[in-house]
Amino acid sequence: MKLRSAFLGKFGERWAEWFYRLRGYAIVARNARSKAGEIDLVLRRGLTLVIAEVKTRQSRTAGEGHEAVNRHKRDRLIRLGDRFAAEYPDTLLRYDIISNFWTGWRFVVSHYPNAFQPVADTNRPWRLHG
Repeated sequence: MKLRSAFLGKFGERWAEWFYRLRGYAIVARNARSKAGEIDLVLRRGLTLVIAEVKTRQSRTAGEGHEAVNRHKRDRLIRLGDRFAAEYPDTLLRYDIISNFWTGWRFVVSHYPNAFQPVADTNRPWRLHG
């Protein structure tokens, strides 16, 4: 059963919320938007603040969902995550990717915890790269 892409995306994000809630995370924000971009999910468990990017596919012809999180997207998530971290001092920031695949009957979920980390550029240490 094929789903419309807008519905599939929202359904995949709700599934990711459920996935994290089962593991004891609290939802801090959904679809947090700013001028710099959007974060799909912001979650917290203890001192860990998770910035999660959710990618949902119903066909693998364009590749797996996690493959769509390129360097540009990672850089954007790092910048947005830094803004959230400023609101929650004394927390550890982690960047996750949830890659959902809709089989027509159910989701197959691939979780990539700590999928990338900001790394300083040796030539320009003030600039971070994912």
